[in-house]
Amino acid sequence: MANDRLERFAHNLDWNLLRTFVVLVEEGSITAAANRLLLQQPAVSMALKRLEQTVGQKLIDRRPGRFNLTDAGARLHAQCRDIFAAVIRLPNVLETAGEEITGHLNIHSVSHAHNPAWDRKLESFFRLHPKVTLSVTVATTVDVLSAVERNVATMGLCDGNISDWLNRRFHVRERYALYCGRSHPLFGVEGVDFNDLRGNPYIAFIADVLGGQHMNSVTAVRAIGSFGQQVRAVSCNVEEVMRLIASNVGIGMLPDHLASPAVAAGQLWQLPPYSDLPSTDVFRISNPNAILNPAEAAFLAHVADTEPLDHCLDDRADHHQD
Repeated sequence: MANDRLERFAHNLDWNLLRTFVVLVEEGSITAAANRLLLQQPAVSMALKRLEQTVGQKLIDRRPGRFNLTDAGARLHAQCRDIFAAVIRLPNVLETAGEEITGHLNIHSVSHAHNPAWDRKLESFFRLHPKVTLSVTVATTVDVLSAVERNVATMGLCDGNISDWLNRRFHVRERYALYCGRSHPLFGVEGVDFNDLRGNPYIAFIADVLGGQHMNSVTAVRAIGSFGQQVRAVSCNVEEVMRLIASNVGIGMLPDHLASPAVAAGQLWQLPPYSDLPSTDVFRISNPNAILNPAEAAFLAHVADTEPLDHCLDDRADHHQD
């Protein structure tokens, strides 16, 4: 029976071999892995050989000048990452305090995921469960996705190319416009066209890289308008990008609803395009395979019906200064 065979495999597998394999992949050599594990090199080599015999596959192609994972090795390493991520989270799963929900939440988010409905959900959750604790990490799109995929984060808030196997719910849609600071030669100038933008230093979000993994409609506008080729500064924080633009370090794209107060205060000026502005969608994402502590399970259920916010539905059809 297939199930019996798999059960015997799991029973006979030395789980320490998996840990040695993960360290070996991370270090990239027998010598470095042995030093980290405080073992002799022959012991690490033997562990790899035993694991390959157990799984019946060659896992690492080791030849002079080469140390590469095989396809089987890459698949096993991905599974090992999930196994050890689950083990790391076991203490959280076991947290209890009588009948009252306790535990820690770890949210990773891009810096521009503003939604008042989300804030209300946070308020009501912690009113119901005052002993739950929370940490919020503002990070790049890539890092948020990685944290959720590796079960490091309870939930992520991000845009980008989200894997189909992750749970996701629409959180907020933001519209972007291009701005310059008060000291820029185009500040206050009407009738600017794309030709006037070429050669201007550009301030970019880290994910907004031409040819990058998470190119979006904002990046597409840069490509169509042939501006933003000279990237002078990058950040994953929208406040820092806005500060750099206002300080005339370069021009850059910002969510228009966040930039509008600075425009009204005379600190920013909108540049073309003035219509058909690009937008990005931010989603709440979670890992369906994660082992959740009681707080995490309660939190994901509590925020599941958070109402999304679409800033593109605003009545401000024309954002260009009159």
